[in-house]
Amino acid sequence: MNVYLISVDDRPGILAGLFEATAARGVNVAPAYGLSDGRRGLIALGSEDEAGLQAAIAAVGLSAVACELVVVELENRPGAGAAAARKLADAGVDLRIAVPVGMSGDRVQMAFGGEDPALVRRVLGA
Repeated sequence: MNVYLISVDDRPGILAGLFEATAARGVNVAPAYGLSDGRRGLIALGSEDEAGLQAAIAAVGLSAVACELVVVELENRPGAGAAAARKLADAGVDLRIAVPVGMSGDRVQMAFGGEDPALVRRVLGA
């Protein structure tokens, strides 16, 4: 699955406009993440309807970069994320996104996206 990374100036209403545009097209958004430092923001959106999502992003005047997510299960314990991140760094993976996408018992599903998704899969055994 791809997420679409959208870099924006931080101002009220951007996320609302995006969600309204997806809703108008019948596009279900999942996952959805957003961060801001008060000046710039980064939004990461995914959908099974990628064409509809891309159309909604364009309709509100924004552009996005596709990033393939590779989902792996890690133990839910201190250091598990650090070990995965170190493996990726040592292999030269340029990460764009690392987010939790689910939990099951003592396991957490983490999604990693980088410039080379095949390398991410190889390094993490996905």
